Amino acid sequence: MNGTLFLRTSIVLLIVGIAMGMHMGMTQNFTFAPVHAHLNLAGGVLMFLAGLFYNSRPDIPSRWLAAHYVLHLLGSVLLPIGIYGSISGKPWAGPVVGPGALLVLAALLVFAANLFRRPPP
Repeated sequence: MNGTLFLRTSIVLLIVGIAMGMHMGMTQNFTFAPVHAHLNLAGGVLMFLAGLFYNSRPDIPSRWLAAHYVLHLLGSVLLPIGIYGSISGKPWAGPVVGPGALLVLAALLVFAANLFRRPPP
């Protein structure tokens, strides 16, 4: 595994997030702007940066990349869904947004470990 999966996934999430932003702009309804922002930042930008990093560091074991990817993907999808539910007043929002945020944090901790575990070659 290398950073390409991170890059490809980030583009898919950015397309969804940008389309959501365009829809909000066309309808002039910005109620769900936090959903759009978290999807773009956590799912799009952070995953893209991770992909670039991992492609520049082929020495990092693939199991660490896989752990980061799974945690990041799950968190980047659950967090915006939970925020959407929270804004909409859905009773399921809390049990979704909390774990989503924790998964993103866990992914970033794995990323930090990968970043600091060895000096670049």
